[in-house]
Amino acid sequence: MSVTETATIEREITERIIATGLRLRFDKVVLRLIDGLKAALAEIVPEGQTVIFTLTAPIKFPAKTAAAIEGLVRDGLPDGEVRKAIHGNHVRLRRVAGVPAETPRVVGFVHNPESDAGLILALAEARLLGRGRVLGPEV
Repeated sequence: MSVTETATIEREITERIIATGLRLRFDKVVLRLIDGLKAALAEIVPEGQTVIFTLTAPIKFPAKTAAAIEGLVRDGLPDGEVRKAIHGNHVRLRRVAGVPAETPRVVGFVHNPESDAGLILALAEARLLGRGRVLGPEV
């Protein structure tokens, strides 16, 4: 999978999320945390699967939070979704199976607490599985 294909898929997911009015965060701490988790977990998540995670902002302990999320994934995510509070942040993780080989193995989003993490996960999962429309406005 090329970096360009991965970036395109991630950009499309982000655009769908923003089009619904949900607010994502892109500050330096957020980008560093997401990039670090993607690098750490890319080889752990098997081909044909993607782990999607959401995390509420602000992130008070980014290194500890990232390590805890990494540990959850390394320990093996169950089918379905994991919801956990980590260092004061609400985290949701979802393993999506049956995705095409060109999809990213890890996709993460940091959002404001009032944003609907479930909708973020649903929009991301729909794009990864090639479904066009999910709940909410046309995106």
